[in-house]
Amino acid sequence: MGAAAWFTRRLEALCELFGLSIGILSLLSAIGANIPNYAASIDAIVTSHADVGIGIIVGSSIYNIAIILGLCALASYETSGITLNAQEAQDARGIGWYALAITLGIQAVIALLPTTPSIVKSWETGPAHILTLLANLIVLGIFAWLIVHILRRSHPGPASPLATHSQAHLSRSPSIHIFRLSAEVVLALGIALLGVVVMVQSGEVVSADLHLPSVFTGLVILAVATSLPNTVVAVSLARTNEAAASVEEIFSSNSINLALGIALPLLFWQGLLSDRSILFLDMPLTILLTLGMLFGVLKRHFGRVPGLVLLCIYVVWVIAHLWI
Repeated sequence: MGAAAWFTRRLEALCELFGLSIGILSLLSAIGANIPNYAASIDAIVTSHADVGIGIIVGSSIYNIAIILGLCALASYETSGITLNAQEAQDARGIGWYALAITLGIQAVIALLPTTPSIVKSWETGPAHILTLLANLIVLGIFAWLIVHILRRSHPGPASPLATHSQAHLSRSPSIHIFRLSAEVVLALGIALLGVVVMVQSGEVVSADLHLPSVFTGLVILAVATSLPNTVVAVSLARTNEAAASVEEIFSSNSINLALGIALPLLFWQGLLSDRSILFLDMPLTILLTLGMLFGVLKRHFGRVPGLVLLCIYVVWVIAHLWI
C-alpha cells in the first residue's frame, strides 16, 4: 500500500511536470493501479475459472464505488466531502457515461455466457456465441473511444508548487529528471504488484481453508486484495486536493477492469458462468452504483453522509453473499 501511494505521488509529479490534464492523470493512475485486477482476471479466465475471473472484476467494480468513493468522500481535502467545479463535473460526467455504457455491455456479455458444461458445445455453434463476441467487441470499442475522449481533452490540471518546481528543475536537467521520475513510477508499481501477488495467494489459501465458494472468493476476497493499491491511489488523490481526479479514477478503473478483465479475455477464451448470482445480483448492483455516482457528479458533490451509506451498502452486499 505504501508503494501504491509512492506510485501515485510520482505519477502526479510526471503529469504536472508536462502539464497533462486531470483526465490523463486519472487514466494513468487507473491503468497502473488496476493491473492486479485485470491481470488476475485474465489468468483465471485463461485457466478455465471464468467464475472467479468475472467475480474479481465485478467485485472490484462494486468495491471501487462503494468503498473507495465512500472513503474518498470521508477523507477528502474539503471538510464537506468532494466538491467538483463546473469543468470538473463536466469532465467526470463524460467519463461516467462511458463507464455506464461499458457496464451495461458487460451485463449483456455475462447474460449470454453458457451456464453448464453440457450446453457449451451447442453454445459454441449457436447464435449466442456470435452475439457474445459482438458484445465484447462493442465493449472494447466503447473503451477505445473512452481513451480517445480522455486524450483529446486539452485543458491541463491546476497548477501547483510542485509543477513550478519541476519545470524549473526540468530546464536544468531534463533527461535525468524525467528518467528518475519514470524509474520511480515503474519501481513503485513493481513493488505494489509483488505485494498484491502475496495477498492474492494468501486469499486463495484462506478461502480454501474456510471452504468458501469460488465465486465469493473472486467477488470479495480476491477483489479486495487486488483493489488495495487502487484504494491508496484514489484516497491519496482525494487527500492532496485532487478530488476530481479521484472521481474520474474510479470511473476509469471500472471501465478498464471491465474491458480488459472481462471483454478482452472472453473475446479469445471460452467462459462458463455456473453461478448466476453475478448476473442477477452483482451486476445490477454495479449498474445502480454507477448511476448513483453519475447522479453525484450531476450534483457536483459527494458528501460524507452518502459516503457512509456507500460503505454500509458494501457491508450489506457482503453479508448477503455469505447467506446465499
